Amino acid sequence: VKHYAVFVGHGTSRLAGPEGGGTERLNIQRILKVNRTLFIGDRDNVYRVSLEPTTASEMRYHRKLTWQSNQHDISICRMKGKHEAECRNFIKVMLVRNESLLFVCGTNAFNPVCANYSMDTLEPVGDNISGMARCPYDPKHANVALFTGGMLFTATVTDFLAIDAVIYRSLGDSPTLRTVKHDSKWFKEPYFVHAVEWRSHVYFFFREIAMEFNYLEKVVVSRVARVCKNDMGGSQRVLEKQWTSFLKARLNCSVPGDSHFYFNVIQAVTDILELDGRPVVLAVFSTPANSIPGSAVCAFDMTQVAAVFEGRFREQKSPESIWTPVPEDMVPKPRPGCCAAPGMRYNSSSTFPDEILTFVKTHPLMDEAVPSLGNAPWIVRTMSRYQLRKIVVDNAAGPWGNHTVVFLGASTGTVLKFLIHPNATSSPAPAPPGSQSVFLEEFET
Repeated sequence: VKHYAVFVGHGTSRLAGPEGGGTERLNIQRILKVNRTLFIGDRDNVYRVSLEPTTASEMRYHRKLTWQSNQHDISICRMKGKHEAECRNFIKVMLVRNESLLFVCGTNAFNPVCANYSMDTLEPVGDNISGMARCPYDPKHANVALFTGGMLFTATVTDFLAIDAVIYRSLGDSPTLRTVKHDSKWFKEPYFVHAVEWRSHVYFFFREIAMEFNYLEKVVVSRVARVCKNDMGGSQRVLEKQWTSFLKARLNCSVPGDSHFYFNVIQAVTDILELDGRPVVLAVFSTPANSIPGSAVCAFDMTQVAAVFEGRFREQKSPESIWTPVPEDMVPKPRPGCCAAPGMRYNSSSTFPDEILTFVKTHPLMDEAVPSLGNAPWIVRTMSRYQLRKIVVDNAAGPWGNHTVVFLGASTGTVLKFLIHPNATSSPAPAPPGSQSVFLEEFET
């Protein structure tokens, strides 16, 4: 990779080097590509870098926004027992708000804050707003954010102690909504990985402790949850200012056999790609830290993801009982979790009967897991010295733009490159794990 230009924090002018004579290393939290421009969200800084082809060994920024926490926020952060290195403004949300605005949030010394900036000049536009429920407090915490229809959908924690995990909708014209607070059926210590919009829903990918396996030790599983974009919240009696459409299902990335071998820990997910005419996301999974080291890439068809949410619900009748499917005749009508729409009997979720809202509140979990395409991982790596953490896909690779190439980033900085054959997955019988991919190369960064 020596022939690729790298970014180390220098500007185009000789004077525009990193502060402090270049002593502070970059701490990159977010990267956003907009056409031929790259925005890099760092600690206290956002850089704007042009992606025009260069023969130089270094990419340099053309504009830089410095957004530091003020002394007051830093002293309160230090007073609460945090280290000086944590009491900085780590950029955790960076989104295109419209054709000229960038929406940016930072941890701001454990007092998160958001603001709009001009994409062109990186000058602030308007006032700062609170980053609570939009951005985590701690730079180490995972979060996801997505703009659609002028509304901001976020998944993060809302408090300093990181106890209250939330999927939250704000900004735009619709009411602010959140997930139910401190209810382990909705969330149990989630780690949010990615969000995508598809049709009338926003889908969130995350991992959490599985309450349905409460008879075992703590088991972490991977999930996909969804909410309706047009959800207006519940009635004044049930789910007021909360989602009426939140449902979640397990993601199954496993090697088939008499006893499946599961890769339970989701690490990264792509946006929706069109592969072989299907809307597909590719996701990286690993084994838990105390297991044998292993990673896999599974593909999920969004139509199959959506179908699971039309299936059976799962419930736990009492705190001691095991979880079982809800019989179809016990599910109220209209179906809990559906999106209200004009022309329906209920044209807004706030008019749903209490019976529907109560069912959604107490039954967020679907019975079936989402199967992976081909019912087996497309790529498997076991007994390596690393685990896979990141994924990037080029589905128009090769001289004719008709190949799909996957780049996988490992915990050690190694990058693996694979060629994918998505058309090998139409057969219903499980394919041998890894048969849909060809390993091309491995390089160190």
